[in-house]
This record gives sequence, structure tokens and C-alpha cells, in this order.
Amino acid sequence: MDEALLLWINQAWAHPLLDIFFSILSSRRAFALPLAMVLLLLFTWRWRKAGVQLWLMMLLVAGTGDLLGNGLKHIFAQPRPCYVLADQVRQLHYLPGQPCGGTLNGMPSNHALNGFAVAAFLTIVLRRRGWSAPLFAIAVLVALSRVYLAKHYPSQIAVGAVVGTLWGLAAAWLGLHYLPFMRRFQDKGGGDHRR
Repeated sequence: MDEALLLWINQAWAHPLLDIFFSILSSRRAFALPLAMVLLLLFTWRWRKAGVQLWLMMLLVAGTGDLLGNGLKHIFAQPRPCYVLADQVRQLHYLPGQPCGGTLNGMPSNHALNGFAVAAFLTIVLRRRGWSAPLFAIAVLVALSRVYLAKHYPSQIAVGAVVGTLWGLAAAWLGLHYLPFMRRFQDKGGGDHRR
């Protein structure tokens, strides 16, 4: 089932525009970094100093999520599909049949883990329904990009999404209980704090 779903998304969905779209979404340099800069500008404009602090906390959540994901990769030691199914999957930046990356670093997907961790963290801290849907939609698309590009099996994405969501919720709870500046975002559901 896992392999069949991967091959269906990787091959049946194949389209040059989706190749570009998912390649950009999957790139930290081309998508994650610019998105982080947009959020920094938005948070700074909306909440000034507290917004910068929130942004730094968001980066901390993503960074520790990477560490958590890498630790789990070491424990699970599962292969990526672009390595074990190299002769069956469509890869954009490798020759046909050429394996990608390392052999045993597929579980979980750090892209999915970080996307869902940040979405859960900001949703809880900001308490705004307007934030939740776009953040989780971005997380889903980034996670899907990893299957489309054959970097992870759907199950590896699912584990990353679950672990990331739990980590984001835990980080939000810890921050709201132990960092006074974060409690300001709970006033009036994350209202305007420009002063």
C-alpha cells in the first residue's frame, strides 16, 4: 500500500508544472527560508518586539524538530524510496535508476515534521483560526512534495506529521507556561500588540 501510493503520486501525477511547484516547496532555500523571512516581517509589523521573539521561538521549534527527526532517523534506520526503488521512481535531479542520498535516513520526514510542528505551534500560540488553515495547508503541501519527489514514503510523511504536530503542541504549551512574552498573544486571541 505504501509503495503503491508513492508510485501513484510520483508517476501518475507527473506534470512539468507540478515538478516545478513541488521542487520549490521541497527546497529549504527556495521556499522555507523566504517563508520564514515573510513571517519575520509580518510578525515584526504586527507585534514589534514580541513578534521578533515569537519568530525566534518558531525557529527554535523548527531547529529542535530537525534534531528530533534526525534522532528518530537513526533509531528507525529506514530507507528512502528514491534509494531502494531508484529503478522505478521518477527523480528530477538524478539519472534514471540512480539512487539518491543515504540509505537509512527516511523515517521520519523532517520536512513534514517541521512543517506540522510550526503550524501547530503558531496555531496554539496565536489562537487565530485565520492562521491555522493556511499554516496546515502549507505543511500538507510540503509533505506531499516529498512523496511526489520520491524522497519519502507516505508512511514516513505521516510519522513526521504526527511527531511534528505533537512537538509543536508541546513547544506551545511550554512557551505559554514559562515564557511571559508568549502569554501576550493569548490576550484577546492574539490581538494587535503594536505599542
